[in-house]
Amino acid sequence: MFKTKRYVGFTLVPAIMLTTALTGCTKESATEKASTKPVTTAAATQVAKESLPPVELNWAMPVAGTGAPKDVALVEAEINKYLKDKINATVKMNMIPFGTWADKSNVIISSGESVDILFTAGWSNYRQNVIKGAFIDMTDLIDKYAPKTKAALDPAFLAGSKVNGKNYALPTQKELAHQYGFLYRADIAEKYNMDLSKVKTLDDLEPFLKIIKEKEPNMYPILAGQVQNNSLTLNLDYDPIGDATIPGKLVPGGNTTVINDLATPETKAIFTLWHKYYTAGYMRKDAATVTDITSDRKAGKFFLTIGTLKPLANEEISAANGGFPYKQIYLRPASINGNDTQGSMQAISRTSKNPERAMMFLELLNTDKYLNNLVNNGIEGKHFVKVSDNVIDFAQGVDAQNSGYYPGVYWVFGNQYLNYFYKGQNTTKWDQFKSFNASAISSKLMGFNFDQEPVKTEVAAIANVNAEFNAGLSTGTLDPEVYLPKYLDKLKQAGVDKVIAEKQKQVDAWLAAGGNK
Repeated sequence: MFKTKRYVGFTLVPAIMLTTALTGCTKESATEKASTKPVTTAAATQVAKESLPPVELNWAMPVAGTGAPKDVALVEAEINKYLKDKINATVKMNMIPFGTWADKSNVIISSGESVDILFTAGWSNYRQNVIKGAFIDMTDLIDKYAPKTKAALDPAFLAGSKVNGKNYALPTQKELAHQYGFLYRADIAEKYNMDLSKVKTLDDLEPFLKIIKEKEPNMYPILAGQVQNNSLTLNLDYDPIGDATIPGKLVPGGNTTVINDLATPETKAIFTLWHKYYTAGYMRKDAATVTDITSDRKAGKFFLTIGTLKPLANEEISAANGGFPYKQIYLRPASINGNDTQGSMQAISRTSKNPERAMMFLELLNTDKYLNNLVNNGIEGKHFVKVSDNVIDFAQGVDAQNSGYYPGVYWVFGNQYLNYFYKGQNTTKWDQFKSFNASAISSKLMGFNFDQEPVKTEVAAIANVNAEFNAGLSTGTLDPEVYLPKYLDKLKQAGVDKVIAEKQKQVDAWLAAGGNK
């Protein structure tokens, strides 16, 4: 059973789309012992190279920006030269912008398109796709072809991402815990002598937001948009029990009674506060309908953003969004739930003709430092240069904005502990990640997966109700005094009580069977 850990501090969700994970580690672990020189996977050494026929692996994954980097073909060529000698395979990287990932990944799966490796996550319909049969059971493949990756992963990653006791995806080695709070522009705070270190709640932000509204007319005090919706109520940190958009959660640190989280006084209070901030002009007027806030981020047109944090998240958002300096403030203790173990994973599609070779590739991606950084950072000398053994900088004349290869999603591409640090980054980052993970409290339902099948009709109806109300309430656009009762009434009509009862039934049965012991 996973031990309950002591509380500490608070990580961006589809602020996933806001932060991008970067680089390396300072202490040596089983994974970090991988050399920057070419290495061979355990799987490849078990099979004579001449017995491995050449194959091409198609890999679909989301990336930041509006499309694949222009130099992706050059990087692919380097990757494939390297893989030829290792596992006699080539890889085709199908990079899909985050803005269209949900739709395009659904098309890939529903159409039966031939793909070998497919990025997945709890927030990207992982469990639903497992139930559909989209991914193969890779439990035995991990043991046989990715033993080093398995040994390096925190056991919680594989335990928490199982569905009916089987692993259908290989988690990324990254931060495991999450911690909610906000990031703010440090240079603007300094300009107006604002000390945000004493902020303990979202209510405490008002004096600072007022200053920004008055002094910086071209800046939004709060970054808000439809893509940010979940990050507001997530600050209450209810244990989601699966899809965070479906009501029926656990109170953090409480018992295992499933509640309608949208009907609590705390949820109403946070909607009310956000409506107050919206009415005061602290966020853009079209926040409920705008779906692309990329330009706002790149131009630094906001003072603060609410979401999930992790150690040095401020450095990541700075690197990915114009280089503006940010600081972060935690508002909740650090914790770990089942969704955290499913935040970034690679699955092998049921359409793959070469699942063994796909797993060999994933073992290399997660244990071979050279390959990992080639995928993440591009070609040495063209896209980056070495400053020291584990620190890099952009090549001459290149930066994050004009680089021909800067995917900006380090947390998507395999073991983050192998990533190089960019010059100026804190090289204790991975040590901080380890401490962060160890300090958090684990969910009482770690390893539990909610099966939506018995209530799939109600879940679909709830999704339609969410689409009608959630964006407006979560961005403060709608008055909760008027619209929250309507929201709750329509959820009841959609069958939310039946969904909550089904969640409770499954939770009770899982606990009675021994839970995560």
